[in-house]
Amino acid sequence: MNLRVLFWSSCISAAIAVSAAPVVAATISQCVAGEPTAASYTWDFKSEVNTIFKDVQADAQQALYHADKLQSFARDPELDWQAHAGHLEDLKYEVNDMGAKLCRLEAIRRVVAPWQQAEIDRIMTSVRLMADNTQDAIAFGDSKPKELWLAPYQKYVTNLYSEADGLTHTMRNAVEFAYVSKQYQELRHELGARTAS
Repeated sequence: MNLRVLFWSSCISAAIAVSAAPVVAATISQCVAGEPTAASYTWDFKSEVNTIFKDVQADAQQALYHADKLQSFARDPELDWQAHAGHLEDLKYEVNDMGAKLCRLEAIRRVVAPWQQAEIDRIMTSVRLMADNTQDAIAFGDSKPKELWLAPYQKYVTNLYSEADGLTHTMRNAVEFAYVSKQYQELRHELGARTAS
């Protein structure tokens, strides 16, 4: 069964199965912005995005850990599929978690800073690629559990590591930029208050 992760309203729903069981179909998840409430007009969406960026950074670091393990496993032909499947299951969880966070980011994208919008776009691309490679690695392992040394599986694992590493780096920079920007704004406010007195 050749399945691809589905995009619905620019959000990721990466529901993929791991283990020796067949791959199940991805579910469709719709990201829809709700109706504005009184709190919507005063909510600090930029700060919320920065918090979500920290959460995605943590997920990306966990995904990198699992992708690194998969790369080392791929070099050992003696390891069975179940060893790989466990880390792919964990990787799938991280990708799905990032997909849920992307749903919220996409819902509030239009009201955040331009640099945050650009980061959301980068995250979306990286997570989509990770979801595709996770899906492909699982499908390959399910169909050829004794042939994990073959080039296609090796490529999926290498791609997963590269994408997780890139996303970790991107998120580290985004979180750092958000922190520095906040410090800058606070210093400007403090200096402005001092000169006015």
